[in-house]
Amino acid sequence: MKRLRYKIIIFIVDAVGMILELVASRLISPYFGSSNIVWTSVIGIILLSTSLGNYIGGKFADKEEQKNKLKVALIAASMFVLIIPFIQKDILILISKYIKREEIGAILTSILLFFIPSTFLGIVNPILIKLELDSFDNVGKVTGRMSAIGTIGGLIGTFLGGFILVPNIGSIYILYVLNIIVCLIIPLVEFKLKDIINIYVIISIIISIVFMNLSLNKNNNNSDLVLDGNLESTTSLDTQYGRVLIYNMYLENNLVRILNIDSGYESGTFLEEGKVNDLVFNYTKCYNLMFDCKEDIQDVLLIGGAGYSYPKYFISHYEDKNMDVVEIDKDITEVAKKYFFLDKLIKDYDLENSHRLGLINSDGRVYLNENSKKYDAILNDAFSGTNPAKTLTTIEAVTNIKKSLNEGGVYLTNIVGSIDGGKNSKFLKAEVNTINQVFKNVYIIPTENKPAASVINNMVIATDKDIEFKDAINIEIDKNEIIITDDYCPVDSLLPEL
Repeated sequence: MKRLRYKIIIFIVDAVGMILELVASRLISPYFGSSNIVWTSVIGIILLSTSLGNYIGGKFADKEEQKNKLKVALIAASMFVLIIPFIQKDILILISKYIKREEIGAILTSILLFFIPSTFLGIVNPILIKLELDSFDNVGKVTGRMSAIGTIGGLIGTFLGGFILVPNIGSIYILYVLNIIVCLIIPLVEFKLKDIINIYVIISIIISIVFMNLSLNKNNNNSDLVLDGNLESTTSLDTQYGRVLIYNMYLENNLVRILNIDSGYESGTFLEEGKVNDLVFNYTKCYNLMFDCKEDIQDVLLIGGAGYSYPKYFISHYEDKNMDVVEIDKDITEVAKKYFFLDKLIKDYDLENSHRLGLINSDGRVYLNENSKKYDAILNDAFSGTNPAKTLTTIEAVTNIKKSLNEGGVYLTNIVGSIDGGKNSKFLKAEVNTINQVFKNVYIIPTENKPAASVINNMVIATDKDIEFKDAINIEIDKNEIIITDDYCPVDSLLPEL
């Protein structure tokens, strides 16, 4: 029985550690994004704290009263996990206010929120291995077995957290659940009916249950307030692909609703009756430039639906034309229906029967790889936060885009960057150079009238036709400029500082 208890503990502790890592990235993403830089920062800090815990745990394992030390480590881990929901928002807001570099912000918040609980979780494993040992004759066997069980626990935790917990119950609720799980394994170390530790376990579990229900009720209430147009409330949810925030605000004296995913404005809609199908952001209006390239546009593909702002505009303003929208996240499509009037559009224009709007839940690149349909125009507005979908930036992706176009078709993509040739223009230049390997002509249309050094949205238009755009600008492309490929896709290092 003793051996089974220790195996269960090490399995659960490693599962909790991996789920905690997933939660860390989700909590940080609305403030610093979900780029490779952020993920690297989070993973690095979790590994550092775990290794420190392993070192401390190794020292404790060689001393007396290992079971008491093991209980203390589990209690401390549960306590600091329970604290995170109460402090995370204030810490993230404070750090994001003063630190703009995403790697520094991600590292600092990871340290402040997750370093201590991960360290205490790391203390557990060496003590368990020592308790499992009967003699020094089987050190290798016991160590290997316990490490394997812990690794399997981490694997199960990764799949459970990533596939089920995060998209279905959300990051904050997961922290309460993790606290309950850690508390429940404390008695497995050594159960004593009159142990004062049992009081902590019971109280901590009750606190988690109470605040989990309060948080759930608060978010449901906030959802109703947001739908009613309240300016003080924000509703949030986690999907398979990101942490989502929805709130209302005034933008240029207009009341709008904003969809924020992983630190970036993904979409917006006016709330005033009669304007819900109009475009909030100027750059989306530039997608209409496709009609200057090809007059007989009938079928259009948009990659990246988010709040479906441009599809709503397109369907309501061009009643004889059709659009397919590829959105990777089916939950975001449901968000668009509930909060961004997509359901109203479907009803008002009888789209279920007319089939003018195709809703396709798929990865944009995967769809292009398998697509056999031809379009007159393809629009790319796929972002993860402020970062473009990397798989759509490569020459292989652009080649598939061209294959999906009718003769004389046009490709438009929104690229954030400056046009002055400095470091903030690196990605713009690299992507223009990449697209130019596939299309005869590439035009750059700034969507805002700002100085050349400003980081703005730029509409990049690619076609084999010769077009005259009075607002098009030229940027100097070096002959050795990067061509982005599936094999070499350094997008994160090329992106501008926002």
